Amino acid sequence: MTAERRRVWITGLGVVTAAGIGLDAFRAGLRQAKSPIRAIDRFDASAFRSRVAAQVDAFEPSDYMDARSVRALDRFSQFAVASGRMAMDDARLSPGERGNPAAERVGIYLGSALGGVAFAEEQHERYLERGIRSVAPTLALAVFGGAAPANLGIGLGVRGPILSTANSCASGSVALGEALGAIRAGEIDAAVAGGVECPLSPLSFGAFDIIRALASAHNDVPEQACRPFDVARSGFVLGEGAALLVVEEAEAARRRGAAPYAELRGYGATSDAYHMVQPRPDGAEAARAIRIALADAGDAAGTIDYINAHASSTPLGDVAEAIALVRALDGHAAAVPISGTKALYGHPLGATAAIEAAIAALTIRDGWAPASVNLAEPDGEIGPRLPGLIRDPSGREGSYHRVLSTSFGFGGLNAALVLGSPT
Repeated sequence: MTAERRRVWITGLGVVTAAGIGLDAFRAGLRQAKSPIRAIDRFDASAFRSRVAAQVDAFEPSDYMDARSVRALDRFSQFAVASGRMAMDDARLSPGERGNPAAERVGIYLGSALGGVAFAEEQHERYLERGIRSVAPTLALAVFGGAAPANLGIGLGVRGPILSTANSCASGSVALGEALGAIRAGEIDAAVAGGVECPLSPLSFGAFDIIRALASAHNDVPEQACRPFDVARSGFVLGEGAALLVVEEAEAARRRGAAPYAELRGYGATSDAYHMVQPRPDGAEAARAIRIALADAGDAAGTIDYINAHASSTPLGDVAEAIALVRALDGHAAAVPISGTKALYGHPLGATAAIEAAIAALTIRDGWAPASVNLAEPDGEIGPRLPGLIRDPSGREGSYHRVLSTSFGFGGLNAALVLGSPT
């Protein structure tokens, strides 16, 4: 007779996004259903096809760390420390204190596609202009993907395992899935997991613009540039942001009086093995990732009652995702409310999946699902397949007990998470 598998609760959320910084502001931003995307002003974008972005302009690092840390950390690590602290405070988790897990039993699992690339780019410009002595001495310790979770670990004083995932736009989901597995296996009792991305620098932005991945059809009306599933979509809108979630072994969390948002129930990941930019047109491997997550959760396809879709607003990606959802849900896709929410915070690459996992958790806790902003006319290849697309800006009230969150990245990296009511 096998022991019962450990359940995992989501007990804390910390977010830094263009929709809002901090949980209250983020929730308000989702409810307002107004896109914060605007003309980028971090640098001169006049030479690019796309000239819009989802910038986080109100972030003040000194609200979350001391002056020494502000000077020492680049924006990538600052976002991680801020969102991680918010998540821990929200969960009321104090590692090492009575009734809480020991510091060595708390891990950090953080996803990012590009790490500290924007800081590296800035320092390279200094080097070219004024030589090596002008370069920040912190550069070597800031650019690698593990810098942000390492700095977060130092800031929180936790001593469990740290894992950095660089799985493109699926990085945040993979980080959460790895944390789920580690808690189930008894390796740790809790984790801070999610994703962080700060890619708004000229070279990084231009790299995506060169391959025509970015939205370029609405530069004159930036708030309309990101159009998930819409017939007029022209690409994704690059953004910056972070979301970190506290995930804990459920019984231990219950004993310390934690108030869960949701249960993290299942995780699945696959690879298209097809193309670096284009998804498989048949959606087969994306669908398989969803089926793996459902099987891992022990849930049937028909139990899913809301989907927060990846819906990056790319011409090929949104169609492939619609096909994958139909394949994976065994005829149930037509009955499920679905939204793509990136018009509210852009596409912060490796952080996106974690932001959307946070939205999924809030959907379960609050009984409200956000709309697909800017979805004026569904693509003809998508609308008939997904008639449950939420188009009303007020969203949809309801009781949501099983939620699917999908994430699909460059290189054909697919991931899916299943969340459920924590009862």
